[in-house]
Amino acid sequence: REAAGDRPPAFVLVGHKCDLAAERAVSVEEAARLAATLGMAFVETSARTNLNVDLAFQTLAGGIQRALGSGTLTPHRGCGGIRLIPDPSRRRPPARGEPRERCQC
Repeated sequence: REAAGDRPPAFVLVGHKCDLAAERAVSVEEAARLAATLGMAFVETSARTNLNVDLAFQTLAGGIQRALGSGTLTPHRGCGGIRLIPDPSRRRPPARGEPRERCQC
């Protein structure tokens, strides 16, 4: 609740080290129920076997993209917060007086 504030951002509950089944502290079912209760996606990952690592990032990025599309989140101008990065194939030359490079933070 504290992280979400008054405008809930995109969240994904990520269970990590799923390749260590013998050391599991939380069942898949319990984690999935918690994620559903909190209104977020759940993904189990293993960095060692590279299981679902990309899926976790894609799920989060998709949630952010949907929130931006629905207006729940809005991009900020400048370097703070969410920025939309233009597609390099659609670059335009800088307008007269516009700086050549934009902030890359």
